Amino acid sequence: MHFRHTLLTLSLASLLAACAPGHMYIEEGVVERIDTKLDAQSDQISSLSEQQELAVSHILSSYDAVSESMIERLTNTIKTHVEPPKCAPQPRLVCPPQGSSGTLVLGGLEKQVVGEAERVYLANLDVVLPARIDTGATTSSIDARNINFFERDGKRWVRFDFVHPTTGDDATFERQVVRVVRISQSITDDYERRPVIELRFTLGNISQTAEFTLTDRSHLDFPVLIGRNILRDLMVVDVSKQHIAPLNINQTTP
Repeated sequence: MHFRHTLLTLSLASLLAACAPGHMYIEEGVVERIDTKLDAQSDQISSLSEQQELAVSHILSSYDAVSESMIERLTNTIKTHVEPPKCAPQPRLVCPPQGSSGTLVLGGLEKQVVGEAERVYLANLDVVLPARIDTGATTSSIDARNINFFERDGKRWVRFDFVHPTTGDDATFERQVVRVVRISQSITDDYERRPVIELRFTLGNISQTAEFTLTDRSHLDFPVLIGRNILRDLMVVDVSKQHIAPLNINQTTP
């Protein structure tokens, strides 16, 4: 409507400019004809605008249809020609097979299961003692007092006293020295020389000879320490339990 009024104003201005300054005569019906033409032009412009909007809408619809068709064809092509990846099968978790009483079969070998504390039988001392299981210790050890070296038949031996942790009875034993180890002290730069002897032990279903260092363990809770030299390849440690390995000897627990 604003556009039509603008054209009408311009037309009237042109007509007025063509007339003499003293005469303002406009032929009858001129304004009506101009208004009619402007209405027709306005309707034509509106029609063209609607046609343009319809054309744009049609183009967008066609584009969406083409896009969906292309996506569908591309998807079908991928499904037909591209093989989906094959995921490797997930390993099945299988609990280790149970062996005999208190054992597990790992790597084809039957291993004794022990807790953080067990009972051990020392055949050479003929006694059952409480033992601490320590995977951080290299060599096993046993409580010994009054340790003295001596020589017998040209070989080094050691004499020591053993005190029973429950009864308090003491006994003196003599064993040949296998080797001597030096243990550094944590507080000073000094070191302690400890003799290593061999003792026959039984722990759970395992019975064999192993090395033990002799040292005063009277200030500790366990007179025997079982280290890696015994645990390695023979036992599995369950630190959440205690006294789970059966002791297959006819002895009385101290």
